[in-house]
Amino acid sequence: MKDKQTILVVDDEASNIDVIYGILKEFDVVTTLDGKTAIDIVQEEDIDLILLDVMMPNMDGFEVCRILKENEKVAKIPIIFLTSKNELKDIQKGFEVGAVDYITKPFNAIELIIRINTHLKLRGYEKNLEKEVSYEIQKNRLGEQIMFQQSKQAEMGELLMHIAHQWKQPLSELGSINTYNIAMTKQEDIFKDKAIGNELSSSFEKSSKILKFMSDTVYTFQNFYKPDTSKEFFNISESVNNAINLIDATYDYENIVLNIKKEQSPIIYGNKNEYSQVILSILNNAKDIFKLRKIEKPFVELVIKEKNGKSVVTIIDNGGGINMEDKNKIFLPFVSEKNSVGIGLYMARTILEKNNGTISAQNKNDGLEFTIIL
Repeated sequence: MKDKQTILVVDDEASNIDVIYGILKEFDVVTTLDGKTAIDIVQEEDIDLILLDVMMPNMDGFEVCRILKENEKVAKIPIIFLTSKNELKDIQKGFEVGAVDYITKPFNAIELIIRINTHLKLRGYEKNLEKEVSYEIQKNRLGEQIMFQQSKQAEMGELLMHIAHQWKQPLSELGSINTYNIAMTKQEDIFKDKAIGNELSSSFEKSSKILKFMSDTVYTFQNFYKPDTSKEFFNISESVNNAINLIDATYDYENIVLNIKKEQSPIIYGNKNEYSQVILSILNNAKDIFKLRKIEKPFVELVIKEKNGKSVVTIIDNGGGINMEDKNKIFLPFVSEKNSVGIGLYMARTILEKNNGTISAQNKNDGLEFTIIL
């Protein structure tokens, strides 16, 4: 950090520079006799304020000021014109090209110091504000990175949970089949009995189908969670079904009844995979609320319809609803009633807004109703 603030004095009269140099003893003063050199100095030195004469050969002060203000790197350095040109049109032009002040010669030394200190203070406040804004931007970017990282972790957690529920019953069946097959193969006359052979063959075929189902499940989840930014015309019902296929075993495991009504089946243009993620986020939210509040007979109704040329999907649960003062907060990141990072609904809103869609929530009967319009 500098001990003294640096002032650049630009004047083609050396005697004027000597006078100003004597007045500005408390500052670090850099001087030059022409405008072109002044522009070069500003590019290389850390200048806090410029005192600029107007009448100079080759390039006058107005031109120097204009050039500096067009350079984003140095445009915010305050420039004070210090000149003998005192006509109203000159003063007006000085402010028009970007000066913060205009002092005419002969000048009062005390007044000059006061004005310089005023503009240096203002520039100091501006610099501090810029630093604070830069800090907040960096902090927000870091927060967003953390949030999206947590989002990926949350998605992975959901993925593993749903796969576990999808595989629980098939694995149990496989275990029973294998136990039976092992017992049968221990019998010495097993291959002499045609009926037993057919039964074993059927058992192995069933095992093969179960294994294929489990393999298809992994493929479905892998395809669902991989990044995809492509857009296409797609059927809303198909996208909704994709989300339901991922969560139906979880709903069965949690004894949640899911009722689907298709009044229409609109075709829309957008990202089919992302739309499925929106539906899945809301269904997951309902599941978590049911569990948190220990709802005895959890129920979700999903209605697909079309209105005024737009697709409308409503998802209603009986999870007890929310405080209406908080209805907009539920779409904010890190706001969650359940034990999670609280970003599912935020991501749902982000996806829909990116595709010119909307999502809203309101209490309905003994639960919460989400409305998705796209």
